Amino acid sequence: MKIDDASLLAYVDGELSDSEREQVEKAIRESEDLASRVSMLRASQLPYRRAFEQQALPPMPQSLGLSVEALIRQHAQREGAQRSADATGPDHSRVTDAQPDDNAPQPRPRAKRRQWRLLPQWLTLPTWPRLAVAFVAGAFCCGLALRLVPQLTGAGGALTTASDTSGMTPWIKAAAGYQRLYTRDTVALLQPDMSATATTVADIQHVDNLPMQIPDLRSQGLTFKRVQRLRFHDKPLVQIVYLPEKGDPVALCVLKEVKADAAPSNAKVEGMNVVAWRRGELGYALIGTPGTVDLNALGRQLYDGRVSAIVSDNRTGADAERG
Repeated sequence: MKIDDASLLAYVDGELSDSEREQVEKAIRESEDLASRVSMLRASQLPYRRAFEQQALPPMPQSLGLSVEALIRQHAQREGAQRSADATGPDHSRVTDAQPDDNAPQPRPRAKRRQWRLLPQWLTLPTWPRLAVAFVAGAFCCGLALRLVPQLTGAGGALTTASDTSGMTPWIKAAAGYQRLYTRDTVALLQPDMSATATTVADIQHVDNLPMQIPDLRSQGLTFKRVQRLRFHDKPLVQIVYLPEKGDPVALCVLKEVKADAAPSNAKVEGMNVVAWRRGELGYALIGTPGTVDLNALGRQLYDGRVSAIVSDNRTGADAERG
């Protein structure tokens, strides 16, 4: 059995036979690389379906539904005509110069199975109408997102935010706009893989060159959920997400800023409470919804170094060094 990403994904999803599973597990025991890839795949199992089931989405416009139905009918008619022609055999009396369409939809690879399994039942339509529906629906959702979060797009297409008088730098405004999209259901069911998290922290330190750790905020009532490596204007941006006992998630974001240290200051950005500071050429932004957590007190504790680390490097996947 060839052990590739598709078979590893099937293993993580529990879709292999007993014999195939045994082969994959043997290969994992013999290869640190395979074990690491499996850990990353398990860490990517986010409960998108459950999160979106809780959201109150606006109804689809009637005009959009009619347009999709018309596209499907047109495709069905063409397919019916094609099947009739195929049933009577090829027509050699016609000669065409048409060339193969390199942009025609190709069979979906096995490794993308998880993504499609989360989509609605109407995506079981034949390939072309399925893509048409997805395109039209995607355009609708994109328009909706731009209406709800207009600050994410500027005239030049770059990631920007609405201007305000907070004095916060652009990357903090962008991070606050991103965090604004989070709800409690976004991360409530996540169970972080600490071994994979330690590997991510090592990449942040050695690849992104950000000498940072993941603070342990359990004593402040915040449970660590995940860490993400993002980018802002081609600079590494780290987002660490915590979940309080009640309310929406809180994020600690970090970006390289070669500037003098600055004590914590607070502002409201994109409807979010933000406490920002700089220390050791790193910029920090603590972001949360109003009334969820006392960000001022927490930001001061982090700035003063009065919080221990839950993960420091990749030498351990459990609680790491203190201080």
